[in-house]
Amino acid sequence: MSNKDLDGAIFESSALFEGLGRDALDGLVRLARIVELGQGKPLFAQGDRSDGCYSIIEGVLKVQTVSNEGEEALLAVVGAGDVIGEMGLIDGAPRSAGVVALKDCQLAFLASRDFTRFADENPSVYRHMLEIICVRLRASNEAFAAYQLLPLAGRLARVMLRLAEGFGEPLDDGRLLIRQKFTQADFARMTGTARENVNRQLKEWGKDNIVSRISGYYCIEDRRCLAETARI
Repeated sequence: MSNKDLDGAIFESSALFEGLGRDALDGLVRLARIVELGQGKPLFAQGDRSDGCYSIIEGVLKVQTVSNEGEEALLAVVGAGDVIGEMGLIDGAPRSAGVVALKDCQLAFLASRDFTRFADENPSVYRHMLEIICVRLRASNEAFAAYQLLPLAGRLARVMLRLAEGFGEPLDDGRLLIRQKFTQADFARMTGTARENVNRQLKEWGKDNIVSRISGYYCIEDRRCLAETARI
């Protein structure tokens, strides 16, 4: 894929660019360049200089942090349509997490220097982003407070439903297979609990025919039940 094949839609899913006018989006896309990333390769590491943002065209990547003791914490798994690293366009702070390709990836990279030049020439971009940041910050604070009130079952249900949105493969009998392998340790990191607690919850769901395993993949047997469990 070449830059001529890109359109403004590649940045529309960004929290920062959501609702930005088509002319502005197209202008930003014209500044982007295609980046190829092989499976297992890092896109950037935690602490790296923020030099731009990436829109994922194809592929799957994991977002993770590493503690001072070297322990990894999986924050999210992202795929086509997601945009990562856009906050660095504004504050220029070092990357708060590292990103590694789980599959071969193709991304559109927008450099900070190009974005700054474009926004300086189009001040409406800055005004738009300030409004979006305020809205997102309020929503994030409310969501975090609510999430903290959820028991483990609710948090784990939310994680599995979110993963199903990105990697779900509908089966003929109505079940939903999460076509990406995750370990119980991954779920523990994403829910902020111990692996043993995740194991216990998954066993309960297995007995109740809510979640199962198929060839190493997790399969949602009862999506409605998970959705009910995820509600606050």
